[in-house]
Amino acid sequence: MVVLLLLLVVGLLLVPYVVAQRRRMFAARAAEAAALGWQPTDPNPFLVGVAQRIYQRGRARRAIAGHFRGHVFHAFDFSYVRVRRRSVHFHSCHLIAVILPVPLPGLVLVKDNPIARAFGVADLELESGAFNDTFWVDCADGRYASAVLHPRLMEWMLAHPDLEWRIEGDALVTWGPGDYTIPQVTAKLEGLTGVVERLAPFVLTDYRLR
Repeated sequence: MVVLLLLLVVGLLLVPYVVAQRRRMFAARAAEAAALGWQPTDPNPFLVGVAQRIYQRGRARRAIAGHFRGHVFHAFDFSYVRVRRRSVHFHSCHLIAVILPVPLPGLVLVKDNPIARAFGVADLELESGAFNDTFWVDCADGRYASAVLHPRLMEWMLAHPDLEWRIEGDALVTWGPGDYTIPQVTAKLEGLTGVVERLAPFVLTDYRLR
């Protein structure tokens, strides 16, 4: 009992310190963003919906927006709570999106999951065996997926195997655990803009959502 009380007291004493540390961290992060010309903004409601589809219902905070290599982007922290039986788990993650020239049908590209494959979860098989072994693709239209993931883009993706993304309307989105950092945003924007700049022009005209 005494040990529990001591732990409770220590925890209560640490709370103000942790809160102050996080405030300083977010202030420093905002200053880094401002130095790059990126500004705080309200979370984009459509992208919040995307985050909720990737994770679950939660809260978007500390959003920024700006331009990167001529492309408009958005980023924000996202948190949610998951309750399992008697345990409560708090999760922090982030979402980064580059705005596409036109809205396109949905497509998901993530790292290949051998466990899911073993259980027969289907994914699209494209022309490259190395690509199929590295990534899992989910798309309702195989022809569209092949048009997006042409050989040059597949080759480029094989050189960037950690990049996962999905097309959601007019947004190319990536995500990850933890609050975003500015170096992390920069690195992921390099990847996302690399994908956008390799989209075949006919994809934007032939598959544009009306």
